[in-house]
Amino acid sequence: MKEKIRYFIAGIFIGLSELLPGISGATVALMFGVYEKLLEFLRKFKNFNLILPLLFGMILSVFAFSSLINFLYETHTNTFNIFIALIMIGYGIFLVISTFLNEDIDRGKKFFINLFLAILVGLYLASFHTNVNQEFNLLLLALFGFIACSFLLFPGISGSAFLLSVGAYPLIIGSISNLDFGILFPFGIGMLMALVLMPRLINKAYKKFGKSMLVFFGGLIFSAGMNYFL
Repeated sequence: MKEKIRYFIAGIFIGLSELLPGISGATVALMFGVYEKLLEFLRKFKNFNLILPLLFGMILSVFAFSSLINFLYETHTNTFNIFIALIMIGYGIFLVISTFLNEDIDRGKKFFINLFLAILVGLYLASFHTNVNQEFNLLLLALFGFIACSFLLFPGISGSAFLLSVGAYPLIIGSISNLDFGILFPFGIGMLMALVLMPRLINKAYKKFGKSMLVFFGGLIFSAGMNYFL
């Protein structure tokens, strides 16, 4: 019973983190010690008795806090964006430095090439700023859902940070708050596809690249945050 409560509480914080750009839900899952079980469930559908309270906590948190987050975004947009950008910059730097100092990775040229490429990719993603409110596109919403959910599964990078960088964050957070299923349905289809496909790819990527992936994620987060000030 205590284990189920722990997973439920973890779900609440994971859901809340996914509403805030720059805070990775997978990182929160790691902090609560539930990430491996969550990934195993998505790959093999094991541990359903523990994952169910976690998912319930996530869903409850997303719908409970979305209105508050949406209110803060709409009424204090600049302050909210600066705050989130600083979180992304700070967390990106922290992730890169902590991985460099504490993990068994290549600290030579490969490290800096990896980081440089991540920053370039992050700046490119951030430059892809589409006004989804004006260009309503079901395929684009599904793609955003797929990418955002993929990032949710990676420790170190936030799906909401990606949505913010491409200009889709206000639309998605507002749609959750207002239960606009015309937006949420295609976005949810993309997320569902990511949940089916990405866990196996993540497992293979970790086996091949190990902790060096965290350096890449740190560079992505840093560049996404910096883009607000550029």
